[in-house]
Amino acid sequence: MTISASVGELVQVQFPAFDIDGITPLIGLLDSDFNKLLLVDDAVSSQTVTVSEVGSTGRYVIEFTPNTAGLWYMEVETPVEDVFADQAEVGPPPNDWIDGIAEGVWSEPLPGSYLSDSAGERLATTDDNVQDVHDALIMARLTATGGNATTIETNATKVDGFYDTLTLVLRGAPGNVARRIKAYLQTDGSFTVPELPFAPTAGDDVIVLGILGEVACADDTALALKLIEIHRLLGLDPEYPLCITKTRQEVNGITLNHSTVGDKLIVQREE
Repeated sequence: MTISASVGELVQVQFPAFDIDGITPLIGLLDSDFNKLLLVDDAVSSQTVTVSEVGSTGRYVIEFTPNTAGLWYMEVETPVEDVFADQAEVGPPPNDWIDGIAEGVWSEPLPGSYLSDSAGERLATTDDNVQDVHDALIMARLTATGGNATTIETNATKVDGFYDTLTLVLRGAPGNVARRIKAYLQTDGSFTVPELPFAPTAGDDVIVLGILGEVACADDTALALKLIEIHRLLGLDPEYPLCITKTRQEVNGITLNHSTVGDKLIVQREE
């Protein structure tokens, strides 16, 4: 079996050790009781390999920390000359692609001058025509305390009310919390939200989740109408549910509307 790991990540693999009868567990063995071999791409590695017992079970863990990418092979020989072997495909450390995402996506500074208490980035783009779409999904990292438990200050520069009713997520040391934006003001890029369980501090992340479809079609009537029609056809518009059948009955001034939506029958009564 080949396992996957990253450079700098501790690799641990369990294996059982039995006495010469192949049934009785060998309990209480020490690291020095095993012969160990560690290879990387068919070359002997100098990385430290250790073996330790899991409780007093006769099951052991071989572990090492790879220091380079490649195919690693580990082999352990027990005191009765049983051999256990496995291999690990080791890739670059996660920080490589995490940093790449951060630099390749959140790489465009928000416009305007930075306040002393905040700094922010937004989705990178080279297309000015879709700038507003990216402005509707912003991320800021506070560099100092900005605001309080009901107000968060960033360097967002959109006009007053641009982010109203959207969702703001604050990620801090105490945890993550989401709040509906009650009011947004361009001054200080200030977001007013229902009271948070903790006040924002330096290092906290502020994320505003935008309604991208709404922003994208704000200046495109044709697109807006097409999206509305698609919502109706898919039954996503509450005024136009996706109905397989719809019938209407009128008796003694009472109207019953029968609608079959999927496997549900909905009856609405009108008087």
